[in-house]
Amino acid sequence: MTTQHAMLRGALALGLFALVTAGSVALTRAVTAERIAAHQLAYQHRQLQEVLPASLASVPVQAVLESAFSLPDPTPLGHRTPQEGWRVQQGSEAATILPVVTRQGYNGEIRLLVAIDQSGQLTGVRVTHHQETPGLGDDIERSRSDWITSFNGLSLESLPPSGWAVSKEGGAFDSFTGATITPRAVINAVHEALRYYQRELVQQEPTP
Repeated sequence: MTTQHAMLRGALALGLFALVTAGSVALTRAVTAERIAAHQLAYQHRQLQEVLPASLASVPVQAVLESAFSLPDPTPLGHRTPQEGWRVQQGSEAATILPVVTRQGYNGEIRLLVAIDQSGQLTGVRVTHHQETPGLGDDIERSRSDWITSFNGLSLESLPPSGWAVSKEGGAFDSFTGATITPRAVINAVHEALRYYQRELVQQEPTP
């Protein structure tokens, strides 16, 4: 075998190895991404039930999902594409769940579910996705602290516009030690969700 043939053979073997490796990596990423997406979806489904008022907490997840409806102009909620909300009703009780996105977080976007009952009161807020700093901004997670429950029972009339801010800025909400950007982003997003509901959806609510 000549030197040229040996070099060609080695190059082909290296190229084949690189191709197989790249394919394996791509396949692994695809499978991993699919599993992550499935887990995120399952997590969101659980959160849908958590934000509902106690009177609707027993509504099955499937029934919640089937209550989806198209949101009118979801841009104020942080979305750039058409989105669906959920209007859950059982007997005379009803609540609307809105998916909200804020890109004002410290490390990127924060996704929320915001539930509002027929009287315009918040029944629950949960974070479904974020990339905030562990030990600082991740206190927005219900599993980390009860801060997110401070919205429960509030409506637009509960606070003046200036009250929808962290306490160090004159608002009604606690901030986290060493972290102000994250809670501020969530507060702003929840406040905007309430205004959106009042402006766009309150006339569409079913009559008890």
